[in-house]
Amino acid sequence: MFSDNLQIALFSKCVQGYPLGKLIDRLQRMEIKHLDITVRPGGHVEPEKVEDQLPEIHEILLKAGISINMLTTNILDAADRLTVKILKSAAALGIKYYKLGYYTYEGFGTLSRQRDDVKKRVEELSRLNTEMGLHGGFHNHSENFFGASLWDIHYVIKDTSPVAIGVYFDPAHAVIEGGSSGWKMGMDLLADRITMLAVKDFRWLDNKNGYAGARRHSIEICPLEDGNVPWPDVLQILKKINFKGPVSLHSEYKGAHSFRDLNTEEVFEQTGKDLAFFRKLLNP
Repeated sequence: MFSDNLQIALFSKCVQGYPLGKLIDRLQRMEIKHLDITVRPGGHVEPEKVEDQLPEIHEILLKAGISINMLTTNILDAADRLTVKILKSAAALGIKYYKLGYYTYEGFGTLSRQRDDVKKRVEELSRLNTEMGLHGGFHNHSENFFGASLWDIHYVIKDTSPVAIGVYFDPAHAVIEGGSSGWKMGMDLLADRITMLAVKDFRWLDNKNGYAGARRHSIEICPLEDGNVPWPDVLQILKKINFKGPVSLHSEYKGAHSFRDLNTEEVFEQTGKDLAFFRKLLNP
């Protein structure tokens, strides 16, 4: 059984543009007490305006009993002025966790060099996180992103402080790239560094022309209870390694990559169903 203190948040990308007051009402009705908010271009908070926008949203949410327990960012480089601005703003508000951005795989023949380049950049972020008392999560994303193979993430973070850098583990992307057992081997390798969790699911499609996208689909995002992620096995491992969160619900049900292109109200409805299913899995 997981602790009742496991912090489950809604990923704000899926409800972007929804009025904050109405968002608070929906979160309260679903008994979700945390929000994973996007601080990136086009997100809920624009990086250039983070010093003003993030404290304002943070205060409004806190008055309603909701906390921002993590940020989703495009942070890749400790030397970037926006990196420092975002992290200082988070630290000032007591927001400890954030998701790093994505390093794009540069093509065949580049991986060995890119491993060392990303390793250096993440180690620099680790030092910055240590200075500010923050924790960055490296998110494994399938397709053309560095870290789609979980062992590459291990290589990059293994010499960093576990207090400063961890793995933002996404079982759906891990199964897409890892198939029947690669996801489990990756969890084995990264077990002592898994500190954040993304919750969504997918299913394979008969059309095998390509990865999920606007025109070609080989997978689609689908409700948790209908997908290919072996959630009971994943959660059993997370319990074994004493995972404590935070957890982010990725209700990515808008667009061609979804089983249906839902509007925001339908996203909330499906999120409620996913959350009920996930809570039963946590404490059967």
